[in-house]
Amino acid sequence: MNVLVAEDEKDIRNLLRLHLEEAGYTVFLAKDGIEALEEIKNNTIDLGIFDVMMPRLDGFNLLRKIRETSQMPVIFLTARGDDMDKVLGLGLGGDDYLVKPVSMTELIARVGAHLRRNYEYPETKTAKKVSIGLRKFVS
Repeated sequence: MNVLVAEDEKDIRNLLRLHLEEAGYTVFLAKDGIEALEEIKNNTIDLGIFDVMMPRLDGFNLLRKIRETSQMPVIFLTARGDDMDKVLGLGLGGDDYLVKPVSMTELIARVGAHLRRNYEYPETKTAKKVSIGLRKFVS
Protein backbone atom coordinates (compact mmCIF):
# COMPACT_ATOMS: atom_id res chain seq x y z
CA MET A 1 0.00 0.00 0.00
CA ASN A 2 1.20 3.51 -0.86
CA VAL A 3 1.33 6.24 1.78
CA LEU A 4 2.00 9.91 1.06
CA VAL A 5 3.64 11.95 3.82
CA ALA A 6 3.28 15.71 3.34
CA GLU A 7 5.43 17.36 6.02
CA ASP A 8 7.63 20.45 5.74
CA GLU A 9 10.09 19.41 8.47
CA LYS A 10 12.69 17.16 6.84
CA ASP A 11 13.62 15.23 10.02
CA ILE A 12 9.99 14.39 10.77
CA ARG A 13 9.35 13.47 7.12
CA ASN A 14 12.30 11.06 7.16
CA LEU A 15 11.36 9.57 10.53
CA LEU A 16 7.85 8.87 9.27
CA ARG A 17 9.25 7.33 6.08
CA LEU A 18 11.55 5.06 8.08
CA HIS A 19 8.78 3.75 10.36
CA LEU A 20 6.22 3.36 7.58
CA GLU A 21 8.66 1.48 5.34
CA GLU A 22 9.61 -0.74 8.28
CA ALA A 23 5.90 -1.55 8.61
CA GLY A 24 5.82 -2.59 4.95
CA TYR A 25 4.38 0.49 3.24
CA THR A 26 5.68 2.20 0.13
CA VAL A 27 6.19 5.86 1.05
CA PHE A 28 6.06 8.98 -1.09
CA LEU A 29 7.30 12.27 0.40
CA ALA A 30 6.31 15.89 -0.14
CA LYS A 31 7.59 18.97 1.66
CA ASP A 32 4.43 21.00 1.03
CA GLY A 33 0.91 20.73 -0.34
CA ILE A 34 1.89 21.58 -3.91
CA GLU A 35 4.40 18.70 -4.02
CA ALA A 36 1.79 16.44 -2.43
CA LEU A 37 -0.68 17.22 -5.24
CA GLU A 38 2.02 16.32 -7.79
CA GLU A 39 2.66 12.99 -6.02
CA ILE A 40 -1.06 12.23 -6.04
CA LYS A 41 -1.27 13.13 -9.73
CA ASN A 42 1.69 10.91 -10.66
CA ASN A 43 1.19 7.93 -8.30
CA THR A 44 -1.52 5.75 -6.80
CA ILE A 45 -1.76 6.90 -3.19
CA ASP A 46 -3.82 4.83 -0.76
CA LEU A 47 -3.53 7.07 2.32
CA GLY A 48 -2.16 10.51 3.17
CA ILE A 49 -0.51 11.77 6.34
CA PHE A 50 -0.53 15.57 6.26
CA ASP A 51 0.90 18.29 8.44
CA VAL A 52 -1.42 21.28 8.72
CA MET A 53 1.17 24.06 8.72
CA MET A 54 3.10 23.76 5.44
CA PRO A 55 4.32 26.44 3.04
CA ARG A 56 2.66 27.15 -0.32
CA LEU A 57 -0.41 24.98 0.39
CA ASP A 58 -1.34 23.99 3.94
CA GLY A 59 -2.80 20.64 4.96
CA PHE A 60 -6.39 21.89 5.24
CA ASN A 61 -6.38 23.37 1.73
CA LEU A 62 -4.56 20.31 0.41
CA LEU A 63 -7.39 18.16 1.73
CA ARG A 64 -9.98 20.48 0.16
CA LYS A 65 -8.31 19.99 -3.24
CA ILE A 66 -8.05 16.21 -2.79
CA ARG A 67 -11.69 15.84 -1.77
CA GLU A 68 -12.72 17.29 -5.15
CA THR A 69 -11.72 13.98 -6.76
CA SER A 70 -10.78 11.43 -4.10
CA GLN A 71 -12.00 9.85 -0.87
CA MET A 72 -8.63 8.36 0.11
CA PRO A 73 -8.13 8.30 3.88
CA VAL A 74 -6.21 11.26 5.30
CA ILE A 75 -4.63 11.50 8.73
CA PHE A 76 -3.59 14.92 9.98
CA LEU A 77 -0.38 14.83 12.01
CA THR A 78 0.30 18.31 13.33
CA ALA A 79 1.40 20.45 16.26
CA ARG A 80 -1.92 22.32 16.08
CA GLY A 81 -3.88 20.70 18.90
CA ASP A 82 -6.64 23.25 19.42
CA ASP A 83 -10.12 21.72 19.42
CA MET A 84 -11.26 24.08 16.65
CA ASP A 85 -8.40 22.89 14.42
CA LYS A 86 -9.38 19.27 15.07
CA VAL A 87 -13.02 20.00 14.30
CA LEU A 88 -12.04 21.85 11.11
CA GLY A 89 -9.74 19.07 9.91
CA LEU A 90 -12.31 16.37 10.51
CA GLY A 91 -15.10 18.54 9.14
CA LEU A 92 -13.21 19.06 5.88
CA GLY A 93 -13.13 15.29 5.40
CA GLY A 94 -10.06 14.24 7.36
CA ASP A 95 -10.32 10.71 8.73
CA ASP A 96 -8.11 11.17 11.79
CA TYR A 97 -6.28 13.97 13.60
CA LEU A 98 -3.20 13.35 15.73
CA VAL A 99 -1.22 15.96 17.64
CA LYS A 100 2.60 15.87 17.70
CA PRO A 101 4.46 14.37 19.34
CA VAL A 102 2.81 11.03 18.65
CA SER A 103 3.82 7.46 19.26
CA MET A 104 5.02 5.90 16.01
CA THR A 105 3.43 2.62 17.10
CA GLU A 106 0.06 4.34 17.44
CA LEU A 107 0.43 6.11 14.10
CA ILE A 108 1.28 2.85 12.29
CA ALA A 109 -1.71 1.17 13.96
CA ARG A 110 -4.02 3.97 12.82
CA VAL A 111 -2.64 3.81 9.28
CA GLY A 112 -3.39 0.09 9.20
CA ALA A 113 -6.87 0.60 10.63
CA HIS A 114 -7.79 3.22 8.04
CA LEU A 115 -6.44 1.13 5.19
CA ARG A 116 -8.37 -1.95 6.38
CA ARG A 117 -11.53 0.10 6.69
CA ASN A 118 -11.20 1.68 3.25
CA TYR A 119 -9.76 -1.13 1.16
CA GLU A 120 -10.79 -4.75 1.07
CA TYR A 121 -8.04 -7.15 2.05
CA PRO A 122 -8.48 -10.93 1.71
CA GLU A 123 -7.06 -11.47 5.20
CA THR A 124 -9.76 -9.32 6.78
CA LYS A 125 -12.61 -11.48 5.48
CA THR A 126 -12.08 -14.01 8.26
CA ALA A 127 -11.61 -13.38 11.95
CA LYS A 128 -8.11 -13.63 13.39
CA LYS A 129 -7.28 -14.62 16.93
CA VAL A 130 -5.03 -12.23 18.78
CA SER A 131 -3.40 -13.20 22.06
CA ILE A 132 -2.40 -10.56 24.58
CA GLY A 133 -1.05 -12.04 27.75
CA LEU A 134 -3.57 -14.65 28.90
CA ARG A 135 -6.55 -13.09 27.09
CA LYS A 136 -7.63 -14.06 23.60
CA PHE A 137 -9.51 -11.75 21.33
CA VAL A 138 -11.17 -12.28 17.98
CA SER A 139 -10.78 -9.50 15.45
